Amino acid sequence: MRAAPSTTIQRLSTVVWFVLATVVIIQAYLLLHELGHALAATAVGTTVTGVDARLWSDRPHASYGSGSASQGQRAFVTAAGTLLPYLVGLAALFVLPRRLPARYAVIRFGVAAGALAGLLPWLVLPWPSMHGSAPNDDTVRFTLQSGWPPALVVALAAAILVGGAAVVWWRLGGRDELRALGRTRSELLATSPREVVGVASALAGLLLSAVALHAWSGGPAVATGVPTEVPPPPSHAPLFDVQLDGSAFDATLPGGVSHGETVFLVLRFEELAGGPFGVTLIDAAGDEHALASFGAGTTMGVARSEPRVDLPSGPWRLRLVAEDTVGRIRAWTLEPSEPDVGVPGS
Repeated sequence: MRAAPSTTIQRLSTVVWFVLATVVIIQAYLLLHELGHALAATAVGTTVTGVDARLWSDRPHASYGSGSASQGQRAFVTAAGTLLPYLVGLAALFVLPRRLPARYAVIRFGVAAGALAGLLPWLVLPWPSMHGSAPNDDTVRFTLQSGWPPALVVALAAAILVGGAAVVWWRLGGRDELRALGRTRSELLATSPREVVGVASALAGLLLSAVALHAWSGGPAVATGVPTEVPPPPSHAPLFDVQLDGSAFDATLPGGVSHGETVFLVLRFEELAGGPFGVTLIDAAGDEHALASFGAGTTMGVARSEPRVDLPSGPWRLRLVAEDTVGRIRAWTLEPSEPDVGVPGS
């Protein structure tokens, strides 16, 4: 026997409602996470240079200048991205009534679970961060910036996670309330098209907020050289090959050319996280050329910049300065005639 049209519409409305509600939770978490970074950066006196919390962004982030912020302040800014959704999620448990209609009770549980799940990387990633093998993540940057032992970071995160889970369990009524919620299947399925419009409106508001925030804050700091696609590294030895481990780095590396023709300086960045960091060329006359400059909060996989600089014959120097940065930076000089200059690679 076929379902009545009204029943079919109601079931379809229920599916659409839950899909949209899930996307609402994800977008809300992204906004809160990046706002956490931005608000904390403002609180410690640094300048926010970009916030991207758009759901479709390939790299959601908040970028900011370090200014005169201390190591502890930068660690606070890094942790704030996880802490703000956590605190807002717990606050919602107390602001909202303990008993809600079944659908909204499920969504509230999802919000609380998402806020707690943000702490899970903090239980794992501090350990490999000490060996430079961890992915680009707030957890890695916090461990490096704070100088805390990984065991302390993990223990603190576990305590916050367990404490939050206990509050959620108590506030939602524990096992009996969850069992009662499971018996309200008919209420969970009784979604009207009007309710779908309501959750779709909420999603539209969040998406517009993310777009407006991105437009207002501006984009992230980028390299001052000319960015290209990422070809394979040149075949000859680099001028320098530096593996950054999060500690402060400031070194001047010598170089030179035997003629006055234009050369390429190729900079390759691999799995960088943190910042600020920059590369400056000091030519034989003592003039400085900024080749790359990134603010705090930078993350990237593999990127390449090819600043074209007219260098007089004689010696010159490259200065690399980095703070709170993990990853690898390499540099080469290439003649314009060399075949691997500007050749796109995979």
